[in-house]
Amino acid sequence: MAITPVHEKRDIITRGESLAMKGVGILLIVTHNLAHLLGVTKHDCNEFNFEQESANLLYDVLLHPSHNIALQLSSLVGYCGIYIFLFLSAFGLVRKYEQGAAQAPAPHAFVALHYKKLWKLMLPGLLAAILVRALLPDFAIPLKRCILTQAFMVSNWMNPPYDYVIPGPYWFLGMMVEVYVIYRLFLYVPQGGARWRKWLPPIVFAGITLAPQLYWSTAGWQMIYLRYNFFVAGLTFAAGLIVARYGGIPRLRRRWWALVCVASVALFVVMQQSAVLWILSCLVAAVSIIAFVKALPPIVMPPLEWVGKISAFLFIMHPVVRYFALVMKGTIGNHLLVALYLIAALLAAAAYHRIAPHIPWPKWLR
Repeated sequence: MAITPVHEKRDIITRGESLAMKGVGILLIVTHNLAHLLGVTKHDCNEFNFEQESANLLYDVLLHPSHNIALQLSSLVGYCGIYIFLFLSAFGLVRKYEQGAAQAPAPHAFVALHYKKLWKLMLPGLLAAILVRALLPDFAIPLKRCILTQAFMVSNWMNPPYDYVIPGPYWFLGMMVEVYVIYRLFLYVPQGGARWRKWLPPIVFAGITLAPQLYWSTAGWQMIYLRYNFFVAGLTFAAGLIVARYGGIPRLRRRWWALVCVASVALFVVMQQSAVLWILSCLVAAVSIIAFVKALPPIVMPPLEWVGKISAFLFIMHPVVRYFALVMKGTIGNHLLVALYLIAALLAAAAYHRIAPHIPWPKWLR
């Protein structure tokens, strides 16, 4: 009897579902990156380190909802959109280089390929951000050392990293370079590779990245430094590798996926009350987004898929648009401001998506 390879099973994650998940993830990230600067919550989110006040505030927002609840939740937990990108990045690498027709280049060529891809994506946004900061009031041209470290995507290595990343969300790009290096050197399994390599290295990677976070779970700068780098990626990236290699997503009806989504969201909220569980909740956040998309009716998928297609460009352009939104802060209502910001960011991303293929890069960058 013929056996269907695991990467051809239709009940894992289809291309349309993957795009929709990216769409949901990037919308969470984009709204969060403005909402948490609008002062709708008393404390910042627990993205890079754990503070009990922020955890308590999440419960207070849910138990005493106000007209600002959407912005408050976006401010407190919208950053979790990054976890679905880490999961899907691992999933996609396995599909392309381990189960597809593409041959993985040698490690140095692989890293150079993905580094150049991220660098070309980032550079127009970085130049636009510098120009906008120079022109708008209340902002200043970044220091040369900040421009240089971000230009080479090594801001994550500085101490403290958040003083060097321009614009702020671009920290994710440097972290992804680190993840690509680790994947190609230690986590990649060529076709026909030993079976133990498919599961043991991802588990070891998850353990190595979780151990120092658990040790410094209530620390300050140590946790911040770890989570600006590849340590934040360990659990969800390892899960993406294992799911892609073993097909660990069952086939369920939409109503069951909706139940999984509700249950995982509830579990995620409960896990925010403990520093240790908060570190582990990244995987639950990814599961909730996967379940949410799989529970959606087909009619709402095309818009999310479109957003997913331009998600990389939206990630680059939304911090630039955010500068304009911050200048308008206080002049109009927060809800209207976020809506205009989202529309402007989507338009800017769509324009960048159309222009990007026509940028005349030198031959060595093509």
